[in-house]
Order: sequence, then C-alpha cells, then structure tokens
Amino acid sequence: MAKLQKYLFDLDFDAPPPRPMEIVVEDEFADMTDEALEDVPPPPPTFSEEELALAREQATEAGRQAGLQEAESYNERLIAWAMEAIATQLQDMAAIQEAANEERMRDAVAVATAVIRKLLPETSREHDLEEITGVVRECLSHIEKDIRVTIRVNPEHMDNIREQAEQAAETTGFEGKLIFTADPRIAPGDCRVEWGDGGAERDQARLWEEIDSVIARAMGEPLPDPVAEENPGDADGEVAIAD
Repeated sequence: MAKLQKYLFDLDFDAPPPRPMEIVVEDEFADMTDEALEDVPPPPPTFSEEELALAREQATEAGRQAGLQEAESYNERLIAWAMEAIATQLQDMAAIQEAANEERMRDAVAVATAVIRKLLPETSREHDLEEITGVVRECLSHIEKDIRVTIRVNPEHMDNIREQAEQAAETTGFEGKLIFTADPRIAPGDCRVEWGDGGAERDQARLWEEIDSVIARAMGEPLPDPVAEENPGDADGEVAIAD
C-alpha cells in the first residue's frame, strides 16, 4: 500500500510554465566547404549476413576455378614434357637401331667375304686352267692375227696352257706366234698376256683389292686386311681381266 503524503499548499499556480529544453546537435561538417567534403573518406560499408555468405561462396568458387585451371595447365605442361621425352627416346632408339643394323650388315658382309676367301682358292685351283684359257682366247679374239703374243703363267700350268692356247689360236683364227714363259712370280691361276703395245692379265690379288675397295666405299670403313700372297709383277700399262 502506497504511503500517503501530506499536502502543504506550496504549489504556485500563477507562476509561468517552465521553458522547454532545447537540444542542439552540432554538425561537425557544417563549417566545411564542398571541396573539403569531397576529401572526407566515406564511412565504411556495411554488409548483411546474406551478402557476406554470398561473398564467401563466390570467393570459394573463384578459388576452385583457379585451382582447376592451374591443375589443367600443369597437366598440359606434364603431357608436353612427356611427349618431348618420348620423342627424344624414339630418336635415340632409331639411332641405336640404325647403328645396330649397320653393324649387322658389316658383320654379314665380313662373314660372306671370309667364306668366299676360304672357298675361292679351292674353286680357283679346280678351274685355273679354264680361267687362264678363257683370258687367252679373249685376247686372241681382239688383237691382230699376225703378231707375236707372249703368255706368262706359273710353271705348274706351263704344259697344260700351251696345248689349250694353241687350240684357242686355231678357233679364233690367230696366225701369229705364241711364246710361252714360265714365271714363278705369277700366282697359280693367274696369267699375263702381252703383245706389241698392249696386254692383259688375270690377277686375283688385284681383283680382291678392288672388291675390298668397293665394299669399303659401300660400308664407309675398310674390311680387315686379307692374308694373301703378294704378286710383285709389274702390271703398268696392262688391263686386268677377271671373271
């Protein structure tokens, strides 16, 4: 229950009413000019929760896209590097394979040449007389029919070549003189035919030199030196005939 107060008759009803309180708000920019106001920085912006959430989402998406682009760029660089490495390896493999092919070719030629060197002497010995007779017959067919012809052979073929050469002279119509000379400097299976200002010979050592020279030019390097008998005979001005 509220406490009662005694009325003291102290309220003056004739007194003027109190003046209302005036509230003055001072504008700190009131005295500033328009130019000065332009230099005043604007108040910091304010964002709502929705705007902040949207900004975070956009930033996240932008970061994701940047990461994807970076990953794609890295993959492209990786693929380019891999392709370059593969191309280099293929070139190296091609060079290695080419060198291996050349090496196999050289080996095959060397083996074939060695086999021929092994077999040819035996074959040549079996057909020496036929080869020498063929050279003599070829010469008698192309020279003058009434000149002197000297036939030089190894002593082991002297008797046989005389008979064969005389038969060749009859078949070719040669009417000149045949002179037979045994020359130990001439290898068995070789011969030298001389007449007037010309001549011809069958020189297997020289033939092998020519074969080796052709093989060396084709392969770019010489074959091992063959083991062969030297023929000290002088062949200047003569034409070598080889079958």
